[in-house]
Amino acid sequence: MNRSATVLLTLMAFAALLLVVAAWAGRRTHNAADFALANRRLGVWLTAASCTANTVNGWLLMTLAGAAFAWGWSAVWICGAFVLGSALNLFFIAPRLRSISVGQGTATLFQLLSADAGDRLQPVVARSAILIFLLCVLLQTSAMLRFAGGLLVEEFGFNLISITLTSMFLITVGAFAGGLRAAAVGDAVQVIVVGLFAALLLAGASVAIEGWDQFKIAFTALGPLATDWFGGRQGVVSLAFAAGVFCIGLGMTGQPQLATRFMAARDEKTLFRAGCLSLVLTTLLVGLVLCCGWAAGILYSDLDRPELAMFTIADRLLPPLLAAFIVASLIAAIFANLGSQLLALATTLGIDMRRVNAPLSIGWSRAAMVLSAVLIALSTLWAPTTIFEHAMFGYAAIGSSFGPLLLVRVCGKRVRPGAMLAAIWSGFMLSLIFHLLPDAPGDFLERVMPFVASLGIALTGGERRRNPDRADRSQETVHDRVPI
Repeated sequence: MNRSATVLLTLMAFAALLLVVAAWAGRRTHNAADFALANRRLGVWLTAASCTANTVNGWLLMTLAGAAFAWGWSAVWICGAFVLGSALNLFFIAPRLRSISVGQGTATLFQLLSADAGDRLQPVVARSAILIFLLCVLLQTSAMLRFAGGLLVEEFGFNLISITLTSMFLITVGAFAGGLRAAAVGDAVQVIVVGLFAALLLAGASVAIEGWDQFKIAFTALGPLATDWFGGRQGVVSLAFAAGVFCIGLGMTGQPQLATRFMAARDEKTLFRAGCLSLVLTTLLVGLVLCCGWAAGILYSDLDRPELAMFTIADRLLPPLLAAFIVASLIAAIFANLGSQLLALATTLGIDMRRVNAPLSIGWSRAAMVLSAVLIALSTLWAPTTIFEHAMFGYAAIGSSFGPLLLVRVCGKRVRPGAMLAAIWSGFMLSLIFHLLPDAPGDFLERVMPFVASLGIALTGGERRRNPDRADRSQETVHDRVPI
């Protein structure tokens, strides 16, 4: 058996697993609430694994390994960013978001954010958010498919069109049948696969380096830039670099697919336990891939594409068939996360594009899923080869557009409709403008300034929620009865 046959069999095994999961989840999906939120009955383990996978998906983990390879010790700031960002999301935002969602009966993040906009402007706010989310998700998913499909084309001779269409068909079948449950199981598979093989690759690299002492000696030999905590940056530039990297963690606060997991948890105790477990898993995964990147920097310092650090360790250290199996498994893990992105886009289009008071419809959501899958496939095939360079823009833009507004909302303040629109569009447009400019240290301008500007608009455009104990109780709204 050659390497290509091993990869093909591995991908077929993952496809079979996906179909089994789709059949299992499909039998438990009977209505729109099941499809979008698993009827708010997601357990501890699935909630934790799904939150972890949507905080650090497979493609992002490969990118973090590349950052460790290219940056050296200064990549450790990334670990701090994800740990603090996850803690903020899981223990501050998540319980408040779930309480508001249950009280309002909302099924998506955009429903929740636009609930106070009024009958006239609520559709405008929701559709502005949908447009931004659609553009960013298409950018991210196209980059993920191009990255994974490109590896199969370059290393094993597969056809990009066939890979794109086949993978999107299987992912769509799974999410179409099982909704959130199927996506959550796919997320769990991704976490297990990446964690297991990252640990295996790190163990192999440690043996090749010959222990911790040799690791320190070899790393020092890479030069002062690799061993400096700020990558050789000094003064204000070093502070800008650290702040820019730390704000990667803030970007996860506004991710709709992650917010959906918080809404879908069975109860507050489940959400808290899942949050503790997810924080541990996120820290472990980020730590493992960063160590893999540092090890690859020692062993293969001439590597041209840092994002392939983990794949390079597998190819050069392990037997060919085992290396092919691991590479194919990591690629399948990247594909697995597309189900969550597809589901988030489908539920957003199927729910938020309709009338404000329209009941949830599983038919509309599934039709939107088919449309979303077609858009993702077309954008992948038509995207330029340089799209990978812009993928992090999508992640940062979503966080800057919706994260500040969500933070203000869960803190108990209602934001005026005009300020909602201004906060959303300022976050997106400033992210786009700073992305097109030359990079600042740690992408400080692109990651920090849009978030701060959007947060400032949301804060100054808000009003404190009404006090239900005051005399004019006739003015009380549903928000006054929601514990925040």
